[in-house]
Amino acid sequence: MMNWEVFEKALINYDKLEVNKILQHFLAEKNGIDFIDEYIVKSLTSIGEKWERGEVALSQIYMSSRLCEEIAISILDEKNFTIKNAKPIAIVTLEDYHTLGKKIVSAVVRSSGFDLIDYGSISGPEEIIKRVTEDRIKILMISVLMYPSALKIKKISQMLHEKDPSIKILVGGAPFLMDSTLWEEVGADKMGKSAADNVAIIEQWMKEDS
Repeated sequence: MMNWEVFEKALINYDKLEVNKILQHFLAEKNGIDFIDEYIVKSLTSIGEKWERGEVALSQIYMSSRLCEEIAISILDEKNFTIKNAKPIAIVTLEDYHTLGKKIVSAVVRSSGFDLIDYGSISGPEEIIKRVTEDRIKILMISVLMYPSALKIKKISQMLHEKDPSIKILVGGAPFLMDSTLWEEVGADKMGKSAADNVAIIEQWMKEDS
């Protein structure tokens, strides 16, 4: 039976043939965006948890991430998309250089027709505030891996909302999945649980502003 756990096992074993077999089986019934959310995101999250418990090696995380990134890019490159957002969107990882999660979210958002600026990884809230202000960003997506990084979003939220109350801040990452109320505590406007969830939130905000 094909499921994300079988896909995860193939990733850990770096079995490219099995990975491709699972992908093609999935695509025969559903679309590539669903594969990213239902298989890639779940598998990489699980592999990350296994690494924290000492069950897999760092090299296995690296190779799994590279393979998933290749799949995500191949899925999204097969289509051409019309840009449909009138307001600038940006995405950034705060204080973390493992940016695969951000890359996946960014790719899915773009594939859904929204253009966005990727700030990469930035370590200080002040630099994020400066760039958002300069680029006149209206929706800022912030990804974090660690809890201390998540808490620093509060300063970003306060300063940006003071400058422009219409700016929307969308957060995501492990700390917010573990604590369902944390996004409110740091002053964000919404929390995205998945790549598809982020798209739905952005679409709703665009409708509200139109």
